[in-house]
Amino acid sequence: MKMKIALVGNPNVGKSTVFNALTGANQQVGNWAGKTVERKSSLLVRSGMNIELVDLPGTYSLTAYSQEEIITRQYILRDKPDVVMAVVDAANLERNLYLVVQLLELTSKVVIGLNMLDLAASTGSSIDAVAMAHTLGVPVVEIVAAKGKGIDAFFETAVAVALGNLATAPAQVAYPPELEVRIKAMEEVLAGTELASTYPLRWLALKRLEDDPEIGQEWEVEAKLRAAAGAESCCDTGDAQVYRLTRTLELPGDELLRQYRLEGWAKEQFEIALADAKYRFIASVIPSFLTKTPVARPNWTERLDRWALSPVWGYPLLAAVIALVFWVSFILSAPLGDGISAGMTALGNLLVAGMQSVHIPEIWQSMVRDGVFAGVGAVLAFVPQIAIFFALFAFLQDSGYLARAAFLGDRFMQLIGLHGKSFFSLVSSYGCNVPGIMATRTLEDPKDRLITTLINPLIPCVPRLGVMSAVVAAFFPGWWGSAAMLSLLLISLVLVGLSALLMRKLVKQQAASAFVMELPLYHVPTWRNVVWPTWLKTYHFLKRAWTFILVASLVVWALSTFPQGAPLDQSWAADLGRLLAPIGRPLGFDWRIMVAIVFGFTAKETTLSTLGILYGVASDASQSIAEAMRAAMPPLIAFTFLVVYMLYIPCLATVVTTYKETRSARWTAFGVCYNLLLSFGVGWLVLQGGRLLGLG
Repeated sequence: MKMKIALVGNPNVGKSTVFNALTGANQQVGNWAGKTVERKSSLLVRSGMNIELVDLPGTYSLTAYSQEEIITRQYILRDKPDVVMAVVDAANLERNLYLVVQLLELTSKVVIGLNMLDLAASTGSSIDAVAMAHTLGVPVVEIVAAKGKGIDAFFETAVAVALGNLATAPAQVAYPPELEVRIKAMEEVLAGTELASTYPLRWLALKRLEDDPEIGQEWEVEAKLRAAAGAESCCDTGDAQVYRLTRTLELPGDELLRQYRLEGWAKEQFEIALADAKYRFIASVIPSFLTKTPVARPNWTERLDRWALSPVWGYPLLAAVIALVFWVSFILSAPLGDGISAGMTALGNLLVAGMQSVHIPEIWQSMVRDGVFAGVGAVLAFVPQIAIFFALFAFLQDSGYLARAAFLGDRFMQLIGLHGKSFFSLVSSYGCNVPGIMATRTLEDPKDRLITTLINPLIPCVPRLGVMSAVVAAFFPGWWGSAAMLSLLLISLVLVGLSALLMRKLVKQQAASAFVMELPLYHVPTWRNVVWPTWLKTYHFLKRAWTFILVASLVVWALSTFPQGAPLDQSWAADLGRLLAPIGRPLGFDWRIMVAIVFGFTAKETTLSTLGILYGVASDASQSIAEAMRAAMPPLIAFTFLVVYMLYIPCLATVVTTYKETRSARWTAFGVCYNLLLSFGVGWLVLQGGRLLGLG
C-alpha cells in the first residue's frame, strides 16, 4: 500500500526538525518542477506501507503571492496527499492558526502537531490540546520537536487519519452574512463545472471571489490558454520567460464577479473581508483552549530583544556577532587545517617512498606528491574552517538570532533597492556562494532574486577568505594585517551596494514589498539542527575536493611539469601565463599569478595549491608559498592581487548554480563578465591610488 503525507507549517516552527527526525539521512533534495524552491521528500516503510513524506516550503498562508504559497497549495490540490501534518508554533498560536484554517478549507485530512509548548509556557500560555482538537475538529498532538518528543505519535496519528481509522470533522469559518450570500451564489454558479471537479467547491468559490490568478491557469493547460488568449511578456530573463496571461477566456463565475464589481466589491475588498473573517473566527475559538497567565517579569526573548533589536545597540551587536563568527572560524580551524596539510604531505611522502621502493618512474611519483596530495591537501586544509563557519551559522539560525539579524539588515537592503530577505543570501555566502545563491529562493519577486544572485559572488566565501588571510599574513604582519583584511571586506560591501543600485537600472523590479517576518522566541539550538546541516554542507565540499578540484590540481601539475625535463619557466603553464601576461601587466601581475587566477575558476580553493605548484613549494606548508610570493612582489601588488582575487569570476560551481537558479545563459554570462571587468577595474584603481600615495 502506498501513502502520501504532506508536512506543512509556517517558517521557523520546527517543521524541518520533525522531517529530519522521521527521515534521518533518507532524504531526497531537489527543486519543484519549473520552480527554484527546494523540495525535500523521503520514502518510509512503516507497517508494510510505502509512505512518501514531503516537506513542503514554509509559508504563512495559501494565497497566490509567493512561490512557497503556490507550491504548497498546488501540491495539496493536485497530488492530493492522504493526510496533511500541520506543525504549529504554540508560542505564536494565532498567526499559525491562520494557515491551519486555510488548510481545513482545502482538506479534512489534517493532523496538528502542537510544537514548542515549553516556550509557550515561558510566556504564560497554557494550551489544552484535547479542547483544541474538539474545537477545530481534527486531532492535535503535543510535540517538542527539538527534543524528539511526541514526533512518533504525531506521525502515527497522521497515518491513522489517512487510513480512515480516526475520523475528522474540520470546523468551518462562519463568514459574515453579506459574504456568505455571495459565497453561496458563487458555489451555485460553479457547481458541476470542470473547475469544481478539480477543486473543493467552497474553497473554489472563495478563490473566485478573490479573483485568484492561479485558478484556471494550471501549468498543464497554460500553453492552451496562451494560444487562445495571447500572452504578454512581463519578466524577460533571457532563456526563460515568465508570462502574465492576458486572459480573454471566460471562466465560470466571471459574470458574477463583474456584477459584484458594480456593487462596489473590488478584488482587494474580498481579500480583506475574507482574511478578517478568518482572524475573527480564530479569535473567537482561541479562548476555549488557550489560557494566558500574566508573567511577573519579561521572558528571555523580550529581555534579549531590548538589545538585539535596538536601533542604537542592535547594529554594533550584529557586527560583533559576525566578527566573532569569523574569528572563531579562523582561530579554531588554524591548527586543524595545519594538521590536515601536514598529514596529507606525510601521507604523500609515504606513498612516494613506497613507489620508489618498487622503482615506479619519477614522473608518476611527482604526480602523486605534487599533483594529488599537495593540490588536494591544500584544499582539504579549508574543511575545518568551512565546517566551523556553517556550524556557527546553523547555531545562530536555530537559536532565533538570525531572524533578528535579517530584521536589522532590512534597512541596508532597502537602501540598495533589495528585500530584507536578501540579507540571508548575502550572509550565508560568506560560507559558500552556492547555498547563498540558493537562499534567494525565499524572495517572492523574480527580479529581486535575479539581482541578489548577480551580486552574490562579490561576497568572499570561506575558501577565498582562507587564501586571502594566508596572503595578508605574509605581506601585512600584526595590526596591518587586520587593517588590510577589514579594508578588503569593506571594498566588497561597498561594491555590493553600488552593484545592486546599478542592477536596479538594468533589471526593473516590481513595486517594493514590505519585509514581514515573524520573530521566533529564542531557544537553545538542538544538536541535530546544528550538526546535520553542517555535515551536509561539509560533505558537499569534500565531494567537490575529490572530483573536479582533484582534476584541476592534476591539470596544473601537468602544465607545470611538461614538456618533461624543461624548467618551470619553459613549461606549458609558463606559455599560458605569457599568453595572459598583457592582461595582468597593467596590475603588476607575473605569469604565475595569471595562471593561478585562471585555475581559481575551477574552485577558489585551488588558488593556493596552484601558487604552490608554480612557485615550486607545493609540498610545503602555506607559509612557504607566502615566502615565495613575498620574494616575487611588493606589498602593493599583493594587495592589488587580493582585490582582484576577491572579486573576479566566481568559481565553476557558483556559475553552474547561477544558471540553474536564473535559467538564463545570458544573465549568467553577464554576471561572469561583470565580475571579471569589475575586479580588474577596481584592482587597477587600487594600484594607481596606492602609487599616488607613495605606497608603491
